[in-house]
Amino acid sequence: MTEPSLATKTHTHASPHVEPPIARFTWVIWPWMNWIVPAFVCLHGLSGNGGWESLLLIYGAVLIVPAFALLGSLPRFLLRKRGYRSAPLTTVPLLFVIWWGWTCVGAAMPGITDSSPLPSIANSLTGERLPSAIELMLMVGGMLAGTIAWIAVVASSIALSNRARAGRAPSRPSRAGVIVAWVAAVAIPAALIVICVVGVQLGVSATDADGDTQAVAAARGGSARDELDQQRYTTMQEALSEVRGLISATDWTGAQSGTVSGTCPWVTQAADCYALDARFVFKAAEEPDFTGIAETLQSSGWATESVTTDQWGARELDVHSPDGVSVTIRYSTVDGQGFINTRAKSSSWWGSRYDVRVPDGAVDEKQMWAADDFPLR
Repeated sequence: MTEPSLATKTHTHASPHVEPPIARFTWVIWPWMNWIVPAFVCLHGLSGNGGWESLLLIYGAVLIVPAFALLGSLPRFLLRKRGYRSAPLTTVPLLFVIWWGWTCVGAAMPGITDSSPLPSIANSLTGERLPSAIELMLMVGGMLAGTIAWIAVVASSIALSNRARAGRAPSRPSRAGVIVAWVAAVAIPAALIVICVVGVQLGVSATDADGDTQAVAAARGGSARDELDQQRYTTMQEALSEVRGLISATDWTGAQSGTVSGTCPWVTQAADCYALDARFVFKAAEEPDFTGIAETLQSSGWATESVTTDQWGARELDVHSPDGVSVTIRYSTVDGQGFINTRAKSSSWWGSRYDVRVPDGAVDEKQMWAADDFPLR
């Protein structure tokens, strides 16, 4: 009788037990997922949410998809070479982490455009109410989890391959291992759904500077909204006037005001947020008394920060009023002439900044303003 070959021995040792269905199922879909998942990541923009990033991914798919498929096939090749015909239970949960993790990358990736981003697939499925922070968490978390899990699968496959090559039989499939494998297959997508549901609820319940949710702000009538915006504008300008009065009572120029994008929490594609800003300029022969200004404002309940110097040598002081208005005092020189720029930015509220009516005319450098005066509608 001839001596069994090494390959026959390896095959005998690699599969001495009946493998669980989850292990055989994972082994069968493994090569398919190596292609399907990276293809989805590269071509997700074809669903209608693609931006500049999708253009790069679509053209790069010719190289990216085969490269990812080759890397995903490497551990399976090592195991198959040693006689494995089903996925080891130690690798099954990790494989599902890889597949679901990279699926999250494609599903949560928003479309990058020249203006506002296009909603991701996950965002569209939730009615465009998934907060951008949740999208970022799913995308970055999926990428990191998928990469780390792939490294673990490769390491595990090498160890199992070396074990088989040494003629040592693999461990008997345990009930706990089967349970963990099924949990990974089912619980990971369930957890992703829960994260999206919780994220939507966070977005819906998020409040602006006045404690209003986006739904409350959207239901407000036009006249009520206009009156409220005027009050907010006046509050911001009065805070700026208080700071300007500590520098000079007269001779302010360069009056500007307008709206900017706000920073409300849990911003989604379905809701916008805005803030108000204003600016005045004063020609000064010397730097303002930053220390004295800060001490005076602190006695009035303002919060102040340390004076900083930027890369151009300009000196700045940031202060914050009790009403949530942030004011920056900046002293700089141009051709030997000193200028004090004071810029205020309000808190943020739900709504589109394009619907807000505030004085926003052209700057008239010849018009002089008193410290307690500002443009009115």
